[in-house]
Amino acid sequence: MLIRNSWYVAALSSEIKTELFARKILNENIVMYRTSDGTLAVLEDRCPHRQVPLSKGRLQGDTLVCWYHGLQFDAKGKCIHIPSQQLIPQRACVKTYPAAEKYGFVWLWMGEPALSDEALIPDHSVCSSAQFAGEMCYTHVLTDYRLAIDNLLDLTHINYVHTETISSIAVAETPPAITVSEREVRVSRVLRKEKNSPLLKKMMGLDYIDRTQEVIFWPVGNTRVETTARAPGEADGIALRLFTTSIFTPETVDSSHIWVGMHRDFALDNQPLTQMILQEVVKTVLEDKDVTEHLQQNWKQSAPIVHLAVDQAAAAARRMLADLRLQEAGVRERGIVEFDLRNATPVDSRMGEAGVEVV
Repeated sequence: MLIRNSWYVAALSSEIKTELFARKILNENIVMYRTSDGTLAVLEDRCPHRQVPLSKGRLQGDTLVCWYHGLQFDAKGKCIHIPSQQLIPQRACVKTYPAAEKYGFVWLWMGEPALSDEALIPDHSVCSSAQFAGEMCYTHVLTDYRLAIDNLLDLTHINYVHTETISSIAVAETPPAITVSEREVRVSRVLRKEKNSPLLKKMMGLDYIDRTQEVIFWPVGNTRVETTARAPGEADGIALRLFTTSIFTPETVDSSHIWVGMHRDFALDNQPLTQMILQEVVKTVLEDKDVTEHLQQNWKQSAPIVHLAVDQAAAAARRMLADLRLQEAGVRERGIVEFDLRNATPVDSRMGEAGVEVV
């Protein structure tokens, strides 16, 4: 299920230079580059003549030259030169995409251009503010982006998958408070005298901590885990604060681009700490990649799924995505629906255990 009328991260801003950069987003091949004045150019990666990828061509100044027959296109997709003839057909143009740069990311609007309001871009200011330190990492996964979001909304897995980084049995044993609004799912836990995770122990030097954890989801593919941690019983003590951002962009229906970074509001100039955290984040991301790619293979089968109480947040997020897709298709549904995690299809019946009631 791909939702087109939304902003998606296509790259870090720092990745796009005065050279061609190709990426597939929502089953569409895209080529990006910067012009000599730094302006972002985002075009479909397809020459209208013989369909070859323009990313295999070259830049001649600010002009993109097709590698096959030498057609030239400006940054707005207009064909400005055809070596073999003087007449330029009106249809000899390349599709372009609304683009924005915000919070250190390149965002693309993949749907109707007239609906591309930059105010709809989720707030990821923690990733670019000078008040925080941290770095992002990227991975490509052979996973439906919704499975990756499910994984973030149910952190009871961390004690088993991430044993050397962010493990915590207390998270699995502490029922969360789940709140759902029109454009947000929030999963909250308060943990008292929790055995510290390997990563937090490296930062704090404490065996046990008091901690709060909030996982927040905004459609289509944005999550943040907000963590505060302090010595047990020191309610007024100085808290360590961490913000883990994960952004998911569908490549196809069963493959995704993922950006993850952990930012902090302390020791901002401690570069060795930044690198240590980044290494631990990369390790954690690769562990999640391993799990979700294996999950993706079995998910395609028809075996029944047993829903647990902790699946309610993931079900709420999927229901939100299903609603957005229906709205995009011009459909308005009413009443009580049941939600199936596998196929994201609402049906006219009572809710299952992990259902979300919508009226």
